[in-house]
Parts: sequence; structure tokens; C-alpha cells
Amino acid sequence: MAKHVIVVAALGLAVAAGAAGEESEMREQTLMVPMKVEYQAAWLTWVASTTTCLNALGVDCDNADVAGYSGYAFHLCTHPELCPSGPTVLDLDKLAAGVRALGRATAQFHGGEGHHTQHKNDRTRVVCRAAFEFARREIQAGRPCVMNGAYLPEFAAVRGVSGDTFILSSFKGPDAPPLPFDEIDAPGGPYILAFPAECEVPAAVADRTAIVNAIDAWQLPPHGLYRYGADAYDLWIESLEAKRAGARGAGYNSQCYAEARRFARDFFARMALREPHAKAELEEVSALYGKAAAALGKVAELCPFQGAAWDAKIEDDETIAAVVAELKKAKAAESGAIEILREVAVMEWPQPQR
Repeated sequence: MAKHVIVVAALGLAVAAGAAGEESEMREQTLMVPMKVEYQAAWLTWVASTTTCLNALGVDCDNADVAGYSGYAFHLCTHPELCPSGPTVLDLDKLAAGVRALGRATAQFHGGEGHHTQHKNDRTRVVCRAAFEFARREIQAGRPCVMNGAYLPEFAAVRGVSGDTFILSSFKGPDAPPLPFDEIDAPGGPYILAFPAECEVPAAVADRTAIVNAIDAWQLPPHGLYRYGADAYDLWIESLEAKRAGARGAGYNSQCYAEARRFARDFFARMALREPHAKAELEEVSALYGKAAAALGKVAELCPFQGAAWDAKIEDDETIAAVVAELKKAKAAESGAIEILREVAVMEWPQPQR
């Protein structure tokens, strides 16, 4: 009896070893999704990467649609020194919920602890591995997904895996170098956003939710040193006038937020056509976001991202005065848009048709 048990156990170990060998061999394979994954470039790389994946999966949308429904178009967050992190200090769960309005269910992996620069250890490496395996399963199923930490604290579209590396479409282009799973730079923690199935959300429900998201983003409470919405504009101005605003961070913030307002402008112009009961109001909202985008675009010109040293501050009085004037214009325009959206949100909306 004992001999029989030993033989069976030995057979089990041999089978397990064989399975482990097959799994190890599989992990060394290069796996690619079957469709073309063309990166839809934007300063807001989460928006760009999500749009890229949705397009590859057959969803007819662009960056303005994704930014509008996810709520990224209304995000405005600043740090007392205009740290470049502001544009990505947001609620990733809420963004994913908005994506479903475009017709794809979502699934996420998000490790809560950052893995970046000097903040790497065995524990965060295990979480990175889990995120990578989550992405691998999506690639095996033939679906691209979004990851965070592509070379910088930015997002990219995963279109394949090879061994222990991501194969990406990103701001580095279609021939971006493979990225080892444990070399990601993700201060917010390893993150994967997947789109596993089709779904349907009535357009009126999705549009009204987007309006509520815009209002909520304008009045978010502080998060540590960061300020949002109306308060973010005030902190931006205060930072400039105190001459503590980082030049490079100011350039990055202004490029991201000018682009976000352009997305908001286009999103509400389209919504005005979908929602005739509020057409005039939504057209005015679109125009006001256009004014905010134009003012922030001038800020981006006055505070160029390229060429600015990371440790440089904006100290020229003439530049500060010009930037503050544009920020006040942008805040006034966006504030006006939010007031109109408050009225639209409480209108009687048509019942969604199924």
C-alpha cells in the first residue's frame, strides 16, 4: 500500500513538473493581439491609451468621447508648486465607470502601493507581477488593455507580451521598446484596465452622468496638498504670485488642462445634438469650455514645457501677470459652464429607450 502511494505521488510530481515546464515555456512566448493597435496621441495618456484600446476593439469613439464620458475632460488638479503629478491625481475607478457608456464592460487591477524610482521592493515587485499576469490573460484572450508606468508615470496600450515584458503602443510610438514588468514607473501603483465584453448604457443616462461628473469635479474637496476645480485655479494663481510655481510643471499642467477643455468643448457640442431638450444650453457650455481652452492654451504658450529645467521656477513678473490674467479668464469661463450644467442636470430628461 505504501509503495502504491509513493508511485502515485511520484507520478503526480512528474505531471506537475511537466505542467510547470509547459507553463514556463508558454511564459517565454511572444503573444500579440490579432488586431492593429494604433496609438491615439494626447497629453492625457490615460485618455489616449483607452481610446486606442477601444478603437482596436471596434468601438467608434475618439479622445473627446473618452475624456467626456470618463470625466477626465473636467479634471483640474494643482499642487502648491505646480508639480507635474496634478493631471494624474484622480479617481481611476470613476474613469473606468465612464468608459462603459461607450459600450465596453471594464475590469481593473490596481495595486495600492507605488512602484517607482527608489520606491521599489520585493512586495511591490510581486504586485507588478500580478498586474502583468492580468494583462497577459487579456492579451491571450485577444484584447489590448491599458497599463500605467510606461517609461515614465504615464499610461500606454498593451498590445502584446513577450516573456516578462510588455509590448506597448505609447507616446514613444509603435516601435516603443519592450518594458520589463518590474521596471514600470507607477507612483499610484501598478494598474491595468481591461475591456472584457460589450455592454450597453442608454445615451441619455450616460450624458446626464457626464454632466454630474463635470459638476462634481468642479467642487471636489482637497486631497492632501492638492486642490481641485475652482480651488485648483486659485492655488495655481497663488503659486505663481508667490513665485514657487515650477516652470516645467506649469508647462505640463497647462498643456494637459488646455487639451482637457478642448475635449470638453467637443464633447458638449456633440451632446447638444444628442439631447435636443437642452440643445441651446449645451451649445453655450461648449462655447464656454472653448474659451477656457483658449485661455489655457495661451498659458501653455507662456509656460513652455519643452526646454524648461525641472528645478526652475517662474519668476518673471511680466510672465506671471500675463499667465494670471489668462487663468482668471479660464476660471470665469469654466465657472459659467458649470452654472449652466447645474440647470441642465435638473431639467426633465427623456426616459431612456431600451
